[in-house]
Amino acid sequence: MIYVARYCQAAGKGENVIRPVDGDAGITPLGIQQSKLLGKRLKELKFKGPIYASPYYRTVATACYAASECGNLVWPDRRVQERVRTSQGNMPKGGATLEQLRQLFPGQIAPGAKLPWPWLSKTAEPEMPLHQVCMAKALDEILAENPGQDVMIVSHAGAVGVLAQEMAKRSGMKCPGFTWNCALFKYAVDDKGRFRFVGYDISFLPEEAVTSNMHKIDPKQKAASRKIQSGVDYKYDL
Repeated sequence: MIYVARYCQAAGKGENVIRPVDGDAGITPLGIQQSKLLGKRLKELKFKGPIYASPYYRTVATACYAASECGNLVWPDRRVQERVRTSQGNMPKGGATLEQLRQLFPGQIAPGAKLPWPWLSKTAEPEMPLHQVCMAKALDEILAENPGQDVMIVSHAGAVGVLAQEMAKRSGMKCPGFTWNCALFKYAVDDKGRFRFVGYDISFLPEEAVTSNMHKIDPKQKAASRKIQSGVDYKYDL
């Protein structure tokens, strides 16, 4: 099984925002709740594999709070980080080292994790196909490093969307789900490399916890997501 999720509710500034890493977005108390609910769902699914997270604070925090509920370890990994889309205006300006992340989340980061510094992507990727190539390469490498083992990837809305596109191409089935904070996308792959979309799940999130950072939410879009086989795995035969 391959599980993919967007990070929890994040915000740049605010009275209740937890923001321990300079130059990086923080997360909200609701974001912590979302992450723990995600971890409880993973525990229900008997997920026992590694959790790969983009090294940004909001993604590592999501992965670590989820891991604390399901007993897994987190691997901060630059291969699944958010990548800039233009050469000006949104270049990343901050991030934590591996040692800082270990201090922030004691016991949650895998002992064997490696995160060369600086890990921040400074290469502009104006075209979506290039982003998809990078994420597809990262996915294939992670699967090759974990043969026969379930894995999870926690990344950003754009990267999760790109992965969903890649999975749709490989499985022949488009996932209709929206990338809400901590929304869970589920896929299966067999030993011959055949992919199958298994399910999309936000059923573990209460109504107030279905968010897209601090953006205003269209109730119709949220209701539509609730109807997408939420919480029920598709039958699959690989």
